[in-house]
Amino acid sequence: MRQLLSIATAAVLCASATFAQTALQPQDFVTQAAVANLFGAQSATLALHKTNSQEIKSFAHRLANDHGTTGSSLRQIASRRSDIALPERPDARHLDMLRDLSAKQGPDFDKAYVAAQRAAQQETVALVSAYAQNGSDPELKAFAEKTLPTLQELERRAKALPAPQ
Repeated sequence: MRQLLSIATAAVLCASATFAQTALQPQDFVTQAAVANLFGAQSATLALHKTNSQEIKSFAHRLANDHGTTGSSLRQIASRRSDIALPERPDARHLDMLRDLSAKQGPDFDKAYVAAQRAAQQETVALVSAYAQNGSDPELKAFAEKTLPTLQELERRAKALPAPQ
């Protein structure tokens, strides 16, 4: 668990620093945003099946709904354009996190899920906020600006989840 949390925290810090330093190219932003949506939806599905915590289930429902809406908006943008493509599955880092979560049960799952969501939501907010401020593509920048409040609320809710003992 500590290793997962350390890896997730390091990834968030590196991602936040990268987003702040350089404006992402449109395709890079779309790829990273889509991967965040895929991870959110797939990890929510795991939580709904694995946890007994009503707070985590409630968060997972909200996460699935919000990422479903966000993913749909992103797919609509991509479907109208030939210069961007959406990934079909999460990247290797997110697949590893999903495998780690899949292997856990009970309180171990809850603890790992809460830690993963706190890190993932912080990373996603950093990505979308940076693009909303510095993005070069007007349509994607508008998407980021529109989506940011929803993602900030998810981040707030993730931070409010109880840390299982």
